[in-house]
Amino acid sequence: MKIEGKVAVITGAASGIGEATALELAKRGVKGLALADRSDRVIEVAHAINDVVRRPVAEAFTGDTTDPKFRAKVFEQISAKHGIVHICIPAAGITRDALAVKIDKETGKAVPYPIEEFRAVLEVNLVAPVYWALEMVARIAEERRRRGLGRWEPK
Repeated sequence: MKIEGKVAVITGAASGIGEATALELAKRGVKGLALADRSDRVIEVAHAINDVVRRPVAEAFTGDTTDPKFRAKVFEQISAKHGIVHICIPAAGITRDALAVKIDKETGKAVPYPIEEFRAVLEVNLVAPVYWALEMVARIAEERRRRGLGRWEPK
């Protein structure tokens, strides 16, 4: 895949897979790199990446990756600065490990895993990544239309 000169967005970029992928993309020559994470550490990661590649490529965005307004803001700002995003890596993820059913020692009642926790995990790990990708595809479609191009057809 031709990465050089492309614009990328990575969620979960403050650590782990997201951070490692961001550094690799910067080394491979992306021209713009939006790093999105709920942790303020994403700011340090952006500075470190820019230092390694000796150019201002990475930009940090701190917020909730499940928030549609945050997602739109990230795409708006990185696109305004570098152009349309063509690479989206949704690497944000959370765990809320617990037993599926736990017996309350005081009451003896079975307590199922909290549905709020289950929904939070699904939202971050499953739903949000789909919508980050859809945001990118929607913006590419709008840009193609603006340029008078029709539907994309593979050769």
